[in-house]
Amino acid sequence: MSLTITRLQPDSPEAELAARWRYDAFFGDSGETFEASRAALFDFLRRHEGYEIGLLAVCDGQPAGLCLFVREEVEPNPRPDLSPWLAALYVAPEFRKRGIGAALVRAIEAHARKVGTVTLHLYTSEAEGFYARLGWRMAGRFVQAGETFALMARDIA
Repeated sequence: MSLTITRLQPDSPEAELAARWRYDAFFGDSGETFEASRAALFDFLRRHEGYEIGLLAVCDGQPAGLCLFVREEVEPNPRPDLSPWLAALYVAPEFRKRGIGAALVRAIEAHARKVGTVTLHLYTSEAEGFYARLGWRMAGRFVQAGETFALMARDIA
């Protein structure tokens, strides 16, 4: 298996696919339209300040997954004191169970370290065990829109 992780470019065909993945996995039931979700992702990817970033995993020449490093994640933010965030980790079903999710998490952690992050945060409703195996710790729980989420953190400095 050949795996590469690169910066996701907003004008690439892979960005269209990533927008669909992100919407279907995280926003499809939210009432937000695909067009609005796509526009938000593309605006995010066009910011070239070097801090926030979107990463794409390519496995054997095929787009396989996505992960973002963002300043703010939860809206409304229950903990505005927490930043930055690992967000929108997604691996396409046909590429799961190959270590791609872990590789994307490690790449985001490396980027976070590079830009001076001490503690990285994320939230999840379904993958608490996955992140715990990668060294993330439980930092609390919160409820949003009737769903309970695990708030997790990882010290990376």
